[in-house]
Amino acid sequence: MATLNQIVYNIALQKGKADDTILLSRLKFMVGYYRALFIRQDQRRNHSLPTHFIQALDCLEMEKSNAIECCKSLDIGCDVWRTKKKLPKPIRIYDGAEFGYVGSVDGQTPYQRTSGVQASYGQHNKYTFKHPQYIYANDYLYVINATPRLILVRGVFEAPEELDTYMCCDGTPSYSEDEDYPISMDMIQRITQSILGGELQLETPHEDETDVELGE
Repeated sequence: MATLNQIVYNIALQKGKADDTILLSRLKFMVGYYRALFIRQDQRRNHSLPTHFIQALDCLEMEKSNAIECCKSLDIGCDVWRTKKKLPKPIRIYDGAEFGYVGSVDGQTPYQRTSGVQASYGQHNKYTFKHPQYIYANDYLYVINATPRLILVRGVFEAPEELDTYMCCDGTPSYSEDEDYPISMDMIQRITQSILGGELQLETPHEDETDVELGE
């Protein structure tokens, strides 16, 4: 595999601009854009997702919150716990859900996805009343029917590098630029070709035409 820095360096090198720091920064955005686009396209066609793309936030801290935050003034009749930090934007590919897993940090107790309206009705359902559930709103995760101190979230995120501000349970960052970028090798090739044949192709200046000597 390859890091994001290696991917963008290789693209810039092919244009003879490996030392152009502004271009390298722009290429990181382009790579992320095409990655999200191709993942959505591939998932719609194949209905499967290689593990290369999945990242984990394995020790998200929780705090008690007001139910109005997630349910827009709807009283769902129970306590709500919320992630302390907003989550990076996920790519919606799990049959309409945003994440592949939300639940206990040991990965053994998944929480059921719900909405504010569904949660309100669920409090009167003896089968769902005690089952942990979560609501994704305002870029936060809200958990009901459970009071977790920490939760685990797995998913595919639009900007993988944004996970560098989140810490794993072992105290290391959830993502580092020194780690492999969450992408498959074949997609690196597709992205490289798309950028070289698209944005960078348009930016390549035309060769100067041969000067024509003017007569006196």
